[in-house]
Amino acid sequence: MNKNEFLNSIFSEDKLTLSNIFDKINLAIKIRKTVYTNEFYTPDICNGLCRLANSLGIQIMQYGIFENSERNMLAFSEQEVDYFPVGLIKIENKSKFNNLTHRDYLGAIMSIGINRNKFGDLIVVDNSCFVAVSKDILSYIIDNLSSIGKCSCNIYELEPVSYNIPKIKFEEFTIIVSSLRLDCLVSSICNISRSKAVELISRGNIFLNYTLEKEKDYDVAFGTTITIRGYGKYKLIGDIGVTAKNRIKVLIKKFV
Repeated sequence: MNKNEFLNSIFSEDKLTLSNIFDKINLAIKIRKTVYTNEFYTPDICNGLCRLANSLGIQIMQYGIFENSERNMLAFSEQEVDYFPVGLIKIENKSKFNNLTHRDYLGAIMSIGINRNKFGDLIVVDNSCFVAVSKDILSYIIDNLSSIGKCSCNIYELEPVSYNIPKIKFEEFTIIVSSLRLDCLVSSICNISRSKAVELISRGNIFLNYTLEKEKDYDVAFGTTITIRGYGKYKLIGDIGVTAKNRIKVLIKKFV
């Protein structure tokens, strides 16, 4: 498979990232050794790559520390690997008066110059946040992150063993929609008018499986991750029935 065929086989707008991944795959095949990415990738890229593994003639494995992690580091190898250059850090909010959210921790890490692809999922538990990070920037984060907003914090590395790793949490709820059109779903998920939902879509505030979507009448498939800027990230789980008026009951999970 040549590079153009590879780029056209994975649905992602980030062709530069895909091109760099293709080069790493070819390097692993050439030197016959395991090659890792040093970044984390979203499901659209990870799942697309794994589907191409047989065609590429190499094993493609992904790892993000957390069970069912959304963002994962990749390894390209002739055989199974049991090591990834991924570390786990814990950030403890020292303030007893201010609760911090996922957005607060995410913004604080990026504010010290860390690219979003250099760390994976963040899980907030009580007054702490657990973050999967690339080993090459782990020490930099520990040395340079001293506060989250106005809240001072403690930060340190954890061994990624089962008792240290929290599970990704969701809040489940049900919506009722006339169809799985994007504008219908956004309106119901956010509890806003259809016109407001269309406005969010047209402004580029909606991402499906981490890819921008600006078509209000796009039919969204079950299993899709919907990110709505200003509202949160959601998973469209499935159809759980219909109402007497033949409207669809849909189960939604919100990442918390």
